[in-house]
Amino acid sequence: MSASDSVAAQELNRKRFLLYHIPYVVLYVVALVLVAFTSHNAAGTSTYWQMFIPLIAVVSIAGGWRFAGEPGDTRWMYIFKQVLHWGALVLVIRLLYAHSVQDFLNDEQDGFVTIYVTGLAAILSGIYLDWKMALFGLFLLLSGVAMAWIDDNAMLISLVFGAAAVGVAISLLVRRRGMRKASAA
Repeated sequence: MSASDSVAAQELNRKRFLLYHIPYVVLYVVALVLVAFTSHNAAGTSTYWQMFIPLIAVVSIAGGWRFAGEPGDTRWMYIFKQVLHWGALVLVIRLLYAHSVQDFLNDEQDGFVTIYVTGLAAILSGIYLDWKMALFGLFLLLSGVAMAWIDDNAMLISLVFGAAAVGVAISLLVRRRGMRKASAA
């Protein structure tokens, strides 16, 4: 094997790695944006969450495809089960936003329930197929918990981030002085 073949193989492996992981990165970024929107305007995000679920479903199906069995009937059954799984989630979310349920839950509670149920569905999908989907579901659950915690502890978070910023600034100043002394010697 020549050096150029090795470089080409490494480049191909890098491209495969990126193609395999980019959908999960997209899920995390979109989820962060949706959680942030839900934190500020829970009523306005229900449509976005309902549009996000099919994206999660597609990534879940693609991520578990290699575990779906041999080509043919097994893979069609896999797709059918995944469509049922994610379709049930969409149905639950739709029912959550039905007018009769709105009497029991306010917009903020709807947002939390949406995040938690979507996270649970992703965890369950990941348990059976692809561990990365389970991690994404756990991320959603923890995002919901963090969103609730941040709302209750905004002052504490501001103090912690302020202290962290001061700590970073001091460490940069100390490091800069140390570099000046080292270069002067």
